[in-house]
Amino acid sequence: MASIVKRGKSYAVVYYEGTGKNRKQQWESGLSYSAAKARKATIEYEIEQNIHIDRNDMTVDEFLYEFIEKYGEKKWVSSTYDGNVGLIENYVRPYLGSMKLRSIRTKTIDDYYHYLLTEAEPVSHMGRPKRDRITPSMVIDIHKVMRCAFNQAKKWQYIANNPFLDATLPEHKESKRDALTPDQLQRLLEFTDKPEEYDLFLIHCAMQLAFACCMRGGEVGGAQWDRIDFVNNTLYIDRVIDRAQKKLLDKLQKMDVLFKFPNLYPGTKTVIVLKQPKTEGSIRTVYIPQTVAEKLAKLKEMQERLKMELGDDGYMDYGLVICQANGRPIMTEHLNKRFKEVLVMLNDPTIDVENTVFHSLRHTSTGMKLRLSKGDLKAVQGDGGWNTPDMITKRYAHIVDEDRRHLADEMERQFYQGKTESTPPDLQAVIQLLTANPDMLKQVLAAAQGA
Repeated sequence: MASIVKRGKSYAVVYYEGTGKNRKQQWESGLSYSAAKARKATIEYEIEQNIHIDRNDMTVDEFLYEFIEKYGEKKWVSSTYDGNVGLIENYVRPYLGSMKLRSIRTKTIDDYYHYLLTEAEPVSHMGRPKRDRITPSMVIDIHKVMRCAFNQAKKWQYIANNPFLDATLPEHKESKRDALTPDQLQRLLEFTDKPEEYDLFLIHCAMQLAFACCMRGGEVGGAQWDRIDFVNNTLYIDRVIDRAQKKLLDKLQKMDVLFKFPNLYPGTKTVIVLKQPKTEGSIRTVYIPQTVAEKLAKLKEMQERLKMELGDDGYMDYGLVICQANGRPIMTEHLNKRFKEVLVMLNDPTIDVENTVFHSLRHTSTGMKLRLSKGDLKAVQGDGGWNTPDMITKRYAHIVDEDRRHLADEMERQFYQGKTESTPPDLQAVIQLLTANPDMLKQVLAAAQGA
């Protein structure tokens, strides 16, 4: 239990925390008598209800090591792990690492974010242009991982509240990638529909899969022939292609690796893998349009010829639908690079090459399927592999100018023209009515003869 001790003109609340050898006496000094009484009552209630937070001296650095080991390695896949650990190592530990975990307040975080935006130097990455300042987008990414970390610290009863929940975030407007219009995509598909050129026809089929089946780049690269049913024109999506650090393969519990591709060069730190998607919702069966099925069948014939020409030593057969001419896998970044090269070759003045990526085809697919299904979110959600329809409405439902013009034309025809022009009767309905009522038909014929 807690007790009140007078120290000069102020009072202190004294109590014990911990058990066994870790049992220590704690003093909260400098209180008035009424404040000490209130604090004593609070401490005793918390101890009785088993909700009291011990006053530990753990630093942010010490906590983050434990957080990554006991939470991150269980919950994160390879790409998420690399990104979050990179943010912690480069931008959190150098600035907050030595501070006591329980000393972090919302004001501390607001000052920290202000420093990141105005004074801190961003870490440079090889092969990427150097930035002058840390962007608001990166601060928001830091906030996400730290908010998660301090939520876990609260669950572990290291702290009483999560100060990141009330932190002030910088304003940031997320830039949206362009989505190709149906006409632009049609021109692009016609340009690449050249079976005599394997590399060009390969990107053609990759685009067909991304558009017709609403597939992500990793899903396109991970598709295998034994997952395609050409009788029913379906594709079962249950794996994606990814690159992971070798040291993380056994460490990350959430990453279910199905196959590891052999490395061509010894001593590499990463390996290309086929793994299960991040979420169960991404595992799905999609229906392939007949035209796309025919294109894929043609691609399979081309690959069979390459196998015969190159032989077992030259062609590495992993059963991949979208693969290099020697059977080796194609990563998402390579798909995007080849897609950009095709856009440059097409030289369509209506397409912004800089702001269009391979993933843009998924945006185009989602918009098209929303239009064709007349807004059936559940059907589009099932094809795209989202857990909830929120992503469709917030990110993927691009507004197409053609649809907006069509709406304006419909308003003109249905509303404005409808006020001044009478709508002609439905002749078919009149005929059905007269046929069902012989007496009425006689009256109409008699009236016509009289006229």
